Amino acid sequence: MTRGPASTATLQTVDRIGILGDLHGDLEHLVVVSRTMEARGIHVLLQLGDFGFIWPGTNWGHALDRIENRLRKSGQVLYFVDGNHEDFTTLNAFPISANGLRRVRPSIIHIPRGWRTTLAHARTFAAMGGANSIDRGLREEGVSWWPEESITDADLEQLGTEPVDILVGHDAPAPWPKLDNRLSQSPSWWSEEDQHYADDGRWMLTRAFTAVQPKLYLGGHFHLYLADSLAFPAGFTTTMVTLDMNGGDRAFGQGILDLQAFEFDPHDRDDVG
Repeated sequence: MTRGPASTATLQTVDRIGILGDLHGDLEHLVVVSRTMEARGIHVLLQLGDFGFIWPGTNWGHALDRIENRLRKSGQVLYFVDGNHEDFTTLNAFPISANGLRRVRPSIIHIPRGWRTTLAHARTFAAMGGANSIDRGLREEGVSWWPEESITDADLEQLGTEPVDILVGHDAPAPWPKLDNRLSQSPSWWSEEDQHYADDGRWMLTRAFTAVQPKLYLGGHFHLYLADSLAFPAGFTTTMVTLDMNGGDRAFGQGILDLQAFEFDPHDRDDVG
């Protein structure tokens, strides 16, 4: 049974937002991070793709109900952008409300690609989820892979070109030398075709990134934590952050965005501050 009313906090009204990396449907991890964030006074959570709880062959409705119960107990609300490992057929069947958001439970809200808003302290914000799966060749369409994972020209049109303070997504813009170096050192099991497919997806995110020239970019996808400040040829500088994935032994899969200070502070999963 659901306990308590849904949180009255919203993404647009809080000074601090808890940011989470890839979850991959890991309920235990989400509950731990929710408790950690609750102890730190965080009422709004924002997850950066590969949410993964809506997935074929699972009792995903029950999983969402359990998350909803946890969020209501803690007085929290969870927003998420889509990644590449989502059941888009089921996710997209939930209607988009008048405010442009897709509510899958009262306290669990999907942010579609290109959505914009203004946060506390007049920080402008936009979202561009999605990424191309480098392991597409190992997956089955409609069962473990969906073509809707790819960012499209229509998504870019929806985003527009008005600059923003914060852009959140799943993939990472290129070039990012620190990330590119890490990726080049990793052994590759993927076909040339799938590597090109993944690169094409990253290019689409780069187009979105370049269009809006954010001061801060937050993403996931690569299952590691990196932070950097980069100057781009178009004449803007961005603080770049990619978060690690779910798992108790994974450092910096979450952190807190302070909108007044305009700073992102990563922390371990169990660190209550």
